[in-house]
Order: sequence, then structure tokens, then C-alpha cells
Amino acid sequence: MIIFRIKEVRTEKQVSLKHLSEQTDISRAYLYDLENNRRTNPSIFILNTIAIALEVNVKDLFYTTADIEDLKQEMYRRIDIYGINSEKVLEISQLIDLLVVIKMREELDD
Repeated sequence: MIIFRIKEVRTEKQVSLKHLSEQTDISRAYLYDLENNRRTNPSIFILNTIAIALEVNVKDLFYTTADIEDLKQEMYRRIDIYGINSEKVLEISQLIDLLVVIKMREELDD
């Protein structure tokens, strides 16, 4: 399973959800669901369309369990900069937790 980071990329690029919807001809509701991981199985065509509109590689639109170590390093960096109780640390901590749970489920299914 993957966790989308479309919203993160979109906001970094300073693109509104409405504008992305207009650029891609994908409904705002569908994009919103993808951004909030309510939809988890979009076609490669949809992902590619979003990536082109945001001028990124498709792989930049999601995290996988393989990214846990990189995210941990980013969390440590944020702790050093913002302090352990900051919202920026909490955001990445929650993402790591979710990926760890997904990884554990995958291992149990094997």
C-alpha cells in the first residue's frame, strides 16, 4: 500500500486544489480523496496526469514502506530545528507510524 503525498507536493508548488483540478480535468472531490488517502488505487494514467501538472516524477507523489528510514532522518532533523513537541515533528511522526503499521500488516499477510 502507498500513502499519497499529493497535497504536500501541490502546496509546495503553491497550486490550489481548484487549479490542479482544472489543469488535470480530474474532479476536486477525487483529488481531495487522493490527497487524504481515502482513495488508494488510482490508475497510472491519473497519477501521471497529476505528476505532469505538478511538474514532478510520478514517484514523487507517494510514500511507501521503503521510505521509513528516510522519513526518520527527516524527523530527527525537524526535532533539531523545531523541537520535539512541534507540529512539524508530529506530522512526520504520524506518517512514519502509519507506514510502520502498513509494513507490519504486510509482514503478517506473508
